[in-house]
Amino acid sequence: MSNSKDFLLIVEDEEAIGEGLQFNFEAEGFEVALVPDGKEAIYFIKEHYDKISTIILDIMLPQVDGYEILKKTRILAERIPILVLSAKSLENDRVKAFELGADDYVTKPFSLSEIILRVKRLVQRRKWYKPNGKESIQKFGQSLFDSERLTITSAEGITYRISPTEGLLIQVFIENENKILTRTDLLQKVWQYEATIETRTVDVFVGKLRKYIEKNAAKPAHIISVRGVGYSYVTKNNEKN
Repeated sequence: MSNSKDFLLIVEDEEAIGEGLQFNFEAEGFEVALVPDGKEAIYFIKEHYDKISTIILDIMLPQVDGYEILKKTRILAERIPILVLSAKSLENDRVKAFELGADDYVTKPFSLSEIILRVKRLVQRRKWYKPNGKESIQKFGQSLFDSERLTITSAEGITYRISPTEGLLIQVFIENENKILTRTDLLQKVWQYEATIETRTVDVFVGKLRKYIEKNAAKPAHIISVRGVGYSYVTKNNEKN
């Protein structure tokens, strides 16, 4: 594999969709591998995870489904951005993918221009955690966030590995402490979407962060919901929940 181009892995068993994506992303300057089944995808990721810039992943695949690929990929490489592209359109499907480590989710049928834009955004965001002179370990709620290792360590000493998207969301909250951030603000700052679309994505990721840092995720003390607007991150709050 060449290091001069961003490398995209497409895991898609529908030949027309896979080849169409491959053709268009190569035209955009990507180096692309197309894998048609889940078993081969896991093997490919194990062999090349250090070279892959982003993955486009279908859920319904031969041999091994996309959910299992998400699990195994996050064990190997939590920093690879993964965009799920699936005909499964129920909210539960989307939530499950996010819980397993997906960074973005698009349903079929899809807009090619939108997919290209989202993948480019993921590639850009992938570099956010590189050394930038900031302290790598920061307090987040009562937990410690390590931006270099992409981990959160709770007050009880439990360490969780997180994805780059979760890490970037944390960084945005820390940098905007005590400010009200709308869901649209967060989509723009973290996912870099200009349109007010898929705000449920924000809610799912906030729910994940609360599980990491709140004593009681159902009654959060640090990531506070602002009804009808969005969220506010506060450090000083009543934690008798």
